[in-house]
Amino acid sequence: MAEGERIYDRAEALARLDGDEALFNEMAEMFVGECEAYCQALSGALASGEATQLRREAHTVKSLLATFSFEAGRQLALRLEQLAAAGSIEGVGPLTQDLIAAVRQLAAALAADA
Repeated sequence: MAEGERIYDRAEALARLDGDEALFNEMAEMFVGECEAYCQALSGALASGEATQLRREAHTVKSLLATFSFEAGRQLALRLEQLAAAGSIEGVGPLTQDLIAAVRQLAAALAADA
């Protein structure tokens, strides 16, 4: 990624919010503030061994990443959600860790752009 290039598409995210910069900034601040809670929820769901819980957490994170047009992260969340929806979470630890890293990456990018 070139210097100055964002991992998320700010223009697309703003367009989804009718160009409301204040709302975007408020949502970004909230995401940054809740980042670790999302990561803990994903980790906890994986540790529980409950596919339904992991699917739900992946779905939540997928929606959040889509809000900021972070497509690479959204794709990770979608993959995890689909695997968990199939009922088995065997072997999804690395994917869950990749998704957690993506959530933290977006939070860092949003914080840096604030």
